[in-house]
Amino acid sequence: MIKLSRLLPTVMISTALLLSQGCAGKSNHALVKSDMALLAPIKMVRYETPGIMKASGAETTLLALVTIAAPGGSALLVVGDAVGKSRGSETQGIIPDFGSAVMERFLVNVRQAVPGWPELLVVRDPIKEEMNEPATVIELDVKRLAYGSIDLSRGGIVLERGLDKGVIADGFLSKTVVKMKDPKGEVLWEKSYVYLSKDFGRERTLEELEADNCSLLKEEMMFAAEKTAQDFIDHLNGKNY
Repeated sequence: MIKLSRLLPTVMISTALLLSQGCAGKSNHALVKSDMALLAPIKMVRYETPGIMKASGAETTLLALVTIAAPGGSALLVVGDAVGKSRGSETQGIIPDFGSAVMERFLVNVRQAVPGWPELLVVRDPIKEEMNEPATVIELDVKRLAYGSIDLSRGGIVLERGLDKGVIADGFLSKTVVKMKDPKGEVLWEKSYVYLSKDFGRERTLEELEADNCSLLKEEMMFAAEKTAQDFIDHLNGKNY
């Protein structure tokens, strides 16, 4: 009998490949800063932050196996996300709004870090639909939040990071995209950033993250928000193309 631990890497890689048709690669578009003053004023907005997903190691493994084994199994990825959000719904009321945290860290740092940065008009309440107005707009969009045992094939994360870095990890994950558009809707700048606890040696189990009213999860989310905002600012300055 083949052990589950031996099956898991193959199962998870297969799951990632199922997603490859529907997931875009890295969305990075450098800003040409020949005349920053022409962009002013810039309005910064954010979309609603999605619900956080939660899974234990057993749940992640089981769902991966079912996804591959069942006819039309890839459709279960959507179901799996819904289950994950349902499992994380109780946590949702305890943790900070990640999109808001990223926006605040970006606003604090960008004026000092980016020379000649224009005036920013900030809309802090989340928007539900794409803005349509004659202004330069920065849109902040959190695509994915998860904690516990994280299946990196979901949401195309494994495709952005590379299969060589693994397909399952413990801790916290976020995927956030920032996009700047001119008054005609043309994209001037775009950057995607995936935060994973494992990349910073900060892996934690589900139980550890939820202990003491989710204190470690809250701490990890604020750390991730800082790293996300800094990645965006570094990209504006041409440091991480």
